[in-house]
Amino acid sequence: MTHKLLAAALLSVLAAAAPASAATAPAAQASASSRPLELSLIRGGAVRAAPIANGRFVYIATGRVLATWDYRRPERPLRLGVTSPAEGAINALTRNGDYLYATWRGHDGTGGVTVYSLVNPARPRLVADLPYSPDGDQFAIGVVAANGHLFLFDNNQGVFVGDLSNPRKPAFSPAGIGVPVQYNKLVAYGNTVYATGRSWLGGTVLDLYDVSNPRAPAKIASHLVDGLDSFSLTPEKGGAVGVGNQLSLFDLSNPQQMVRRGFLDIAPATYGLRLGAYFYSFGYSDGLDVWNIGNADAPRAVGHLDVSSLGGHHALALGDTVLLQTDTDLVHSLDARTPAKPRRVATSWLPGGVGARDIALWRGAPLLLQPNYGFTLNDPRELTPLVRVEADLPPYLQSRSFEQTQVVGDRAYLAAWGYGLLMYDLSNPRRPRESGRLSFPFAATFDVQGKYAYVAKWTNGGLLGVADVSKPETAELVWADGLASQPYRVKADKGYLYIAEGREMGAADTGGLRVYSLRNPADPVLVRRFDQGCGSAFDLSIDSDVSLAYLACESGMQIIDVSKPESPVLVGSYASSGGSDYNKVAQRGDRAWFADTEGLHEFDVSDPARPKLRKTTNVGHQVPQRLFADPYGRLWVLGGETGVQVFGHGRPWPLPHGLDPLPMDGGGIAR
Repeated sequence: MTHKLLAAALLSVLAAAAPASAATAPAAQASASSRPLELSLIRGGAVRAAPIANGRFVYIATGRVLATWDYRRPERPLRLGVTSPAEGAINALTRNGDYLYATWRGHDGTGGVTVYSLVNPARPRLVADLPYSPDGDQFAIGVVAANGHLFLFDNNQGVFVGDLSNPRKPAFSPAGIGVPVQYNKLVAYGNTVYATGRSWLGGTVLDLYDVSNPRAPAKIASHLVDGLDSFSLTPEKGGAVGVGNQLSLFDLSNPQQMVRRGFLDIAPATYGLRLGAYFYSFGYSDGLDVWNIGNADAPRAVGHLDVSSLGGHHALALGDTVLLQTDTDLVHSLDARTPAKPRRVATSWLPGGVGARDIALWRGAPLLLQPNYGFTLNDPRELTPLVRVEADLPPYLQSRSFEQTQVVGDRAYLAAWGYGLLMYDLSNPRRPRESGRLSFPFAATFDVQGKYAYVAKWTNGGLLGVADVSKPETAELVWADGLASQPYRVKADKGYLYIAEGREMGAADTGGLRVYSLRNPADPVLVRRFDQGCGSAFDLSIDSDVSLAYLACESGMQIIDVSKPESPVLVGSYASSGGSDYNKVAQRGDRAWFADTEGLHEFDVSDPARPKLRKTTNVGHQVPQRLFADPYGRLWVLGGETGVQVFGHGRPWPLPHGLDPLPMDGGGIAR
């Protein structure tokens, strides 16, 4: 296990000052007259767009916000702040003069363009969030500036041209060109736009568009290369470099012909960056390989850098510095003055992570489950990591994929889809340690009660398992049985186990709420499946004090009386017009929250039979990964791609005054 221990001295103070456990903190009971919660903090989210450099400043789009970093001193980068949130998760970013333009798309057929002013380059300001099409079913995949215009690519509606006569409010019109591929990279060289991505059959595509007449762009060439040899292409003027299982150099001096010149077999890589006569490949597993491509007919290996690069999508050259961003929340500063032998001089992190999937509280501190490496313990005010823990699992994304977490006392449990259940001892916050693990491949959801963990999966066959975790170092599976439908959430309460399950096509008696008796905790017995119009149920929250279950269904929220678990009774419901999958629910006191593609719906449930909608708030036009109502009056919306969104200010546990910025690995500073 690799530890990135940040501010260890601070943590020793926090451990002494914080309450013994989140469970002992006073519950913040909302009253029926209290106002709905407002968004108070947003951090992190997927880095889909390539970062943009502007002198010493670098703009990184994380989820719905734009973070600004100052790299005047590459060995001591400074995070200056974030912008107001865009409507959705940003997937492309381009610059034209004093403005940045970003595209976003929702999972509900919406999309738009967000405009940022760079009048103060250290503090970009969101000045507009605009539509580009009056029609629904939008699928914006990118935008690029060229020849004084914007060119927006939509996979469903084709190419749009943005007139920049008023740069704060570009006006878009369709160009009449279809987009056959979900491009993931758009680059302009002069009046030619290079668009590359993956074909539906697994090949890698490079299309060229002539924008010399910006009001009438035209596709002038379309090329397809082997998607295993070249998983991705890095376009350059008159050519491209491919990386995958091979490094390939392509000549496009004649745009109609894509000629492969030199190539060689390499360790698998997914992305790369050209730096003069050198090329850096990375992304499939850890490490960065260096190639000399000065002779396009005879590329050769010249070096390797051992650096954490797992899942890296983007690299950016700032003079003699290369910034390498990973899917494990890191941004490395590499000194490339000797390009054949780059060296790491600093590593910074993205607060909130690039796709935090679940949350639990440890002594009041948010523990964020990060999907590709493990977890972080964080300062609740800014989500700055205080401790970062990487699980000891193979450095491949398919071997990890953390799905869910839970904290009981000083023990953290993590469900890793690629392995099973991992357990960590947090009693020494300066040095969390793995205390045990249980092999349960494809673990998706679980709950811990007493000495047992109840774990469920669906991949390669549905299974519910009971594991004795009283001694983590010897944790073992003591019971298992098959499941007829996909489990989305498991909850144990008052001697019963509840599963929110999906409805399987063609399978009778699936969907809704499944109830097991835990009279013998190590031998669950199915006592009831309850489905009154729910169909697929994707999430579950239980108010144990009053024996009510809140179920997130595909068409809305249901409130179920489980005072007699063998005979549940539907007592209240809310029908959503969204009709989306993977909806989420949370409840605390007389408030409940339901999230779908329409947004976050807050309810007064002081009368469960008549839930009263108080407010609906956009959370990025995507269904979140998780809702969590903490005991301090805050609601955490973990959007995955859209970032960690916190509603309400709550009452955070006390922190010492006058904290200095936390040192990064390598000497950098995060504010």
